[in-house]
Amino acid sequence: MTDHTTVLEVSAPIAHFLEFFCSHGAPANGDAGRPVSVIVNHGYALGFSPARLQPVWAAYQVSAAKKDVDYERPEFFLDDPRIPPECRIGTGGYGKLDGTAYDRGHLVPNFAINTQFGRVAQFETFFMSNIFPQQASTNRGAWQRLEQAIVRAYAPLRKQVWALAGPIFGDDPPMVVRRNGLKVPVPEAFFLILADPERYPFDDADNLSILALRMPQTWGSAPFSDELITTLPEIEQATGLTFFPRLGARDKQKLITQTSPMMWPLEAIAAAPRDPLPPPG
Repeated sequence: MTDHTTVLEVSAPIAHFLEFFCSHGAPANGDAGRPVSVIVNHGYALGFSPARLQPVWAAYQVSAAKKDVDYERPEFFLDDPRIPPECRIGTGGYGKLDGTAYDRGHLVPNFAINTQFGRVAQFETFFMSNIFPQQASTNRGAWQRLEQAIVRAYAPLRKQVWALAGPIFGDDPPMVVRRNGLKVPVPEAFFLILADPERYPFDDADNLSILALRMPQTWGSAPFSDELITTLPEIEQATGLTFFPRLGARDKQKLITQTSPMMWPLEAIAAAPRDPLPPPG
């Protein structure tokens, strides 16, 4: 497959951070009509789509920690000066679409990067290049619980966790019109892939355990259930992305059977401590 992805020139000096954030390589993009630009930050990396005006994947890593920091949430969002001006949608909220409120959803969560990487990295999660339209009920409900459980439940359980998240679009997605006239497509769902090399050697694909989830926009605060569990091929088919691109076909095939709620118990998400809800918008 030809990968229609480039690393933004401004990110080139820290492109080696991709090795920290992306297990077995950054996602490859097979969609020639929608090229992806990789932006590397100090606590995460993402693939930004100029055609979608939002990220189509983001990757970060968290680890079990004896102590962490917890800075106050920043009060403002930022246009990302690294992307072309014609791709900047402004920092305002998304408002309502067909009567449903949409938040500025973080693809890479403020919470995880704040506690694991510190203040500067936390600010970078508020770049609009990391933001997508997410129904408010889900952003402040199940998605927030999932974001915090990655750090508070799965990291202590698995020692270290690689996370890949992104939007899933329908064939004809609805559009949110921004104040500057740009139209932002609204995803119908979101994916989350968690990966952990269970034992030494950690770069051996035989030791990789994953959990693949697909959460609809409308999930809200519903309890976590097996209905959310999907497979790697299904997410790849829905997004046009190839995950873990350095793995061969044999190793990728094994990951289908290594998607296991037994290794990643969903009840751990509900049991994880939860912070107060973020402010609206």
